[in-house]
Formats: sequence, C-alpha cells, structure tokens
Amino acid sequence: MNASAAWQHLEPKVAAINRRIDELEWEPSRRNNFVSYRPEMDSPYVEVDGERLLMMSGYGYIGLGGDERVAAAAKAAIDQYGTGTPGVRALAGTIPLHEELEAEVARFTGRENALVFSSGYAANVGTVGALAGAGDTVLLDKLDHASIVDGAQLSGATVTRFRHNDPRHLDLRLAATNPSGTRLVVVDSVYSMDGDIAPLPELREVCDKHGALLMVDEAHALGVIGATGRGIEEHFGGEVKADIKVGTLSKAVPSNGGWIVGSADFLQYLKRHARPFLFSAALAPAQAGAALESLRILDREPERVTYAQRESARFRQVMSDAGMNTGASQSAVVPLIVGSDENAWEFATACRKAGVVGLPVITPAVPPGLARLRIAITAKHSRADIDFAIDAFLTAARQCHLIGE
Repeated sequence: MNASAAWQHLEPKVAAINRRIDELEWEPSRRNNFVSYRPEMDSPYVEVDGERLLMMSGYGYIGLGGDERVAAAAKAAIDQYGTGTPGVRALAGTIPLHEELEAEVARFTGRENALVFSSGYAANVGTVGALAGAGDTVLLDKLDHASIVDGAQLSGATVTRFRHNDPRHLDLRLAATNPSGTRLVVVDSVYSMDGDIAPLPELREVCDKHGALLMVDEAHALGVIGATGRGIEEHFGGEVKADIKVGTLSKAVPSNGGWIVGSADFLQYLKRHARPFLFSAALAPAQAGAALESLRILDREPERVTYAQRESARFRQVMSDAGMNTGASQSAVVPLIVGSDENAWEFATACRKAGVVGLPVITPAVPPGLARLRIAITAKHSRADIDFAIDAFLTAARQCHLIGE
C-alpha cells in the first residue's frame, strides 16, 4: 500500500471536521475558536483585529495575569536560571526554584510535600497511571476532565463511569467492582464547563465504605472556592479530606504546570512511576517563578477570591432572572447554556459585535443539546465591566431569540 492509499482512511475524518468548521465559521466575524487575542496587561480587555473587546471567557480567576509582581518574578527567574532547564527533573533539570515552588504549593494546600509537573494534563495522566493498572478499577464522574479520562484509559485499569455528582450511583458502581485491586475514584472539585462543585463529604463517605481512594482535581478550585481560595476541602469547612489532590498552575495562577501534594514517601513513588513527570522536560524557570509569586500574592490577598465569588454570584442571579440557563453553577465558572451548537455560535458572534468575548463550547466537549458560552468572572473584572458584559449578553440573547424581549 502506498502513502496515498494509506491517507485515504484518514481523509474522511479530516474532511468532516473541516466541513463542520466551515458550517459554523463561514465569514470572519463568526470566527470564535483559535483566535489570536492581544491582551491589555492592566485590564480584562483584549484586542482582536483592531477591536477592543471585554474578555469574559478566560481563566485568570484571581486577576493576576499581567500583574507587575508576577512578571518581575518571571524575569528574575530567567536572569538567574535562563530560559529553560538542561534536562528532566530526575537528571539535570531540577533547580532550586522548583523546590521553592513545591514547598509553597504544599504549604498553601495544607499538605506535607508537593511535586510539580510540566502541565496539569501531565499531572492527571501521570498520577492516575501511577496509581492504577491491570487488575485495578478507576471510577470516574461522567463529567471528569479529558486528562483524567485519558489517564484512566492509558493506565490499563478497568474504567467505570458514574452519574455526575451522584454519590449513590458511585456506591452502586463500587459495590460491583473487584475489591482485591486498587479502586480509585477521581472527580473534579469544580467542573470546568458547568461550574458546579463535587459533593466531597458524601463522596468521602462512599469511598470509605468500600475502601476506595478518593482523588480530586483542584484545577478550577484553587483560587476559586473556599474562603481563601484553597479549594474544595476549605469550601466544606476543612473537616473532610481527599486522599489525593492534584491541580494546575495555569488557571487562577497565570503560569504553566501541574501539581500533586502528599507525603514524602508517596511522592518519591510518583517521581519514579508517573511517566509524564519522569520523561518530560522540567518546568521552565520563568513559569516556576511566576507561579511561586502568584501563590504568595494569593496567600496575602484573599480578598481577590472573595470579590470574584461575590461578583460571580451576582452575575449568575442576574442572568438567571433574565431567563438565561446557568445550569448548576456554584462558582466563578458560569455556563450560559443555549442548546444547539449553532445557537452557541450565533450567540458568541452577537456578543462579540456587542463588545464582549464569550466563547462557545460545543459537542463533543459538552453533550448534544447543551452547547453554551463558558463565562468566567475574575478579580480583574470591575463591577462596571461585569455590568457591561451583562448588558451585552442579554442584548445578544434577545437578538438570537434565546430569551424574550
């Protein structure tokens, strides 16, 4: 078989995705994915094709993107350590800044030690793969992030799904699993597309009943929930603990990287068995420096968390009262659910024309009929910015016949 014949098997898939993009983005004003945004460092505004637009679909929950202190820390790290590291962490890649960052992550999250990966995706894939394998069972919430799902599938363990945020269904699933192997339950603390929160106390009770480990991904919880932004355990009063906590340094923290916290012995095991950690280049110095300074600022300025929590609650209430479907959101992540993929695209395009970036999330990222704009309220958004966004969203929703006049 020649190369041309081999490509014939792939060509229908390539053609299908390009046809779908053409159906949604048939003119430049309708382009809503993979757009290049030029951010303003001191505001939540961005520039696109000469237009100044309010960004309402970013991740910077605590408003530190562009913060001069964070930028200075990144520059200082480059000055001291250069732009990269000369190897993986196990060989020549570890620098003192990595160890400083890991100590700060551990302290901030209330754990003994931490390990920093090159990305949050790598942290999830590596951790699940190191904890479970053939003969074990990984139980996943139906809406778990793709990195968790990929880690479970790559691990070689049996993978079982349970209904979203449903401890009773998890109980049934666990009762049907093999008790002789490791049983690992993995949930998101805050779900990235819906903004709702995992019921940690009930999940903990079910896991304890069956002798299962409970792992939580704090990617969208750090800096978002809990009185001081310390995540799901703080949100529930600190009385209930997860066995394993992982997270990222690219959501509330404006950097890159992922992390896991735990005992020294446990992390020694992960260093040698989490393949994405062992075989990936070490986190670049600038990213480590930026992450370290961001965590220290968050520790000193918890009012950033309080503000975003208060304003996201106000935003949800106003949008719900106006007839928009915000799902079960309880956090700074607020979906504006509009039904079909086409509705989401039309809505996003109308929002941009009204001066606001609200980005569409469509199938397969969300189930059919639940396409939405994924909105995030951050500490960088002033009250006036949020009011402007509310007006733009509601105006666009009326134009698209998503709500009444």
